[in-house]
Amino acid sequence: MVEKIDNKFKTTGSLIQNLQDTFGEKLVSVILYGSCASSSCENNFSDINLIVVIDNLLAIDLKNAAAVLKDFRKTKNPLPLFMDKEEWFNSCDVYPIEYLDIKERYSILYGEDIVKPLVMEKTNLRLQCEHEVKNLLIKLRQNYLGSTNLKEIEELLKKSSKSFFALFRAILRLTQDNVPFDHAEVIDSLSEKVKIDKDVFLKLLDLRMNSKAISKNEHEITIQKLIDSTNEILKYIDKL
Repeated sequence: MVEKIDNKFKTTGSLIQNLQDTFGEKLVSVILYGSCASSSCENNFSDINLIVVIDNLLAIDLKNAAAVLKDFRKTKNPLPLFMDKEEWFNSCDVYPIEYLDIKERYSILYGEDIVKPLVMEKTNLRLQCEHEVKNLLIKLRQNYLGSTNLKEIEELLKKSSKSFFALFRAILRLTQDNVPFDHAEVIDSLSEKVKIDKDVFLKLLDLRMNSKAISKNEHEITIQKLIDSTNEILKYIDKL
């Protein structure tokens, strides 16, 4: 049975019922993850993030799912992520960052709890951290080279902020068990381990959470400090 869901999730409840009707026994689990799976869910700002796990997921199943998602699309939430059951369990080594985030804040809305048994190895976590930080550093450098005005640089800062805070939590997991959720606390914790410019990341946090614009004369130095701090983070991961 679909669990009782409050007003924010009325459309989600209908979606789950339609998924049951469409897939029957092939529907393994519907997972809610992120802030809306915790007490920090905000009606106006938090997205409903869902994972739908199907047994032996085929392309025709996606076609059938498209019709089921018609009403959910109107909510402007991200489309649910559809995964094959076998693929779900075989991806722990590839997506340890994402899976660890899911394990910390999730709720099973339907079916099996296929999150609890997941086990992520720190070796794989370190490799993904290195890969993601390297990619982010390369993108920052290339976009900075190609930016021709301050507006482009500010947009670059906004886009990169979400990636940084997710990565910071993953990096902290490599050396400690308890990692804070609060972004400012995460920045503080990482700055104790890595030589980063803490003020730059606090500015990014303001830019993301409060839409506080960075002053025109700070754009250049902010992106430069961000690139240099990212380079220091990469060096730190390489030494672990």
